[in-house]
Amino acid sequence: MRTHMLGRGGPEAHRACGDVPKSDPSSSFQATGTDQLVGLGLVAFSLVVFTYYTIWIIILPFIDSDHVIHKYFLPREYAVTIPLVVGLILLLFVGIFITYVMLKNRKPTKKSN
Repeated sequence: MRTHMLGRGGPEAHRACGDVPKSDPSSSFQATGTDQLVGLGLVAFSLVVFTYYTIWIIILPFIDSDHVIHKYFLPREYAVTIPLVVGLILLLFVGIFITYVMLKNRKPTKKSN
């Protein structure tokens, strides 16, 4: 007899005992058309930003500085400054969110007399 990872009797025995929760089709989440459109917009925006940044950092240094393509890109010192500022702002918001959740879920302490 082959043993399963869930123990003796296999998954059927656990389902009979109620150990394994059954999936409820009514509790599954389906993305609406608006959610899909927002997701597509975010993916498209990310693709545009990634392509622009890749061309700016990797390809542009190999093109002559008097070429017309250089007028469509910011100076190279911004290549480090902009991601640094965006990263710091992201860390700030993550820290604020974590602080908010921790303070919201804090249990009241009892005062001892």
